[in-house]
Amino acid sequence: MDSHNHIDSLPYIDHEYDDPAAREQVLGLIQKEMRQMTPPAVPKSTAMFKDSEVLRKEYERVRSGKALPEFDKDRYNKLEGPDNEHDEEAWKQAADNAASQLEHQGIRTENLELLQNFGANTWKLSNYQKEQLLQGIEAATKRYREKGTHINKARKYEQTEAGVRLQSLEEQWAEGVRRCVEIQVASGQLQQEIMDLEQQLAAQKPGSDV
Repeated sequence: MDSHNHIDSLPYIDHEYDDPAAREQVLGLIQKEMRQMTPPAVPKSTAMFKDSEVLRKEYERVRSGKALPEFDKDRYNKLEGPDNEHDEEAWKQAADNAASQLEHQGIRTENLELLQNFGANTWKLSNYQKEQLLQGIEAATKRYREKGTHINKARKYEQTEAGVRLQSLEEQWAEGVRRCVEIQVASGQLQQEIMDLEQQLAAQKPGSDV
């Protein structure tokens, strides 16, 4: 691990956050800080799909909640001629519809032939590629999990070692504070004793009013 990365979070040895009261206090401080933060300058609206009229209209339709127009299925059932044999426009529409249906059926037939000739091999190849992809993902997942486990073990070891050192330093600090307090108390007592002796000496001098 990089020894130059100094962080103050030691979850393996710091257990203060496990205390509900401490956790509530921390979350309160975070919320207080977030309320003081200046929100980012986000534009109220952004022009979408300026270069595509089709996408822009579709976006506006979805945004407004309008449903897609229903698919016209009647055209597939109208393969006979018009009721009015003398209506030229109706015959033209019927002919266009028949040509469209014929083209559609031709494409379906072609797709079925392609599927019959090459479908099995294509399916096997697709399955093989997916298996290889799955094996690669599983291997990468295992590798990253092992790496994460190694990092966590190393972090735990370093923090445990640091915890022993921190505990020793805290004990030394507490001992130093205790000694400082003892020295201050002893110094105060000595100062009081000196003041008492000075008063006694002053009282013993001739001509003293004390």
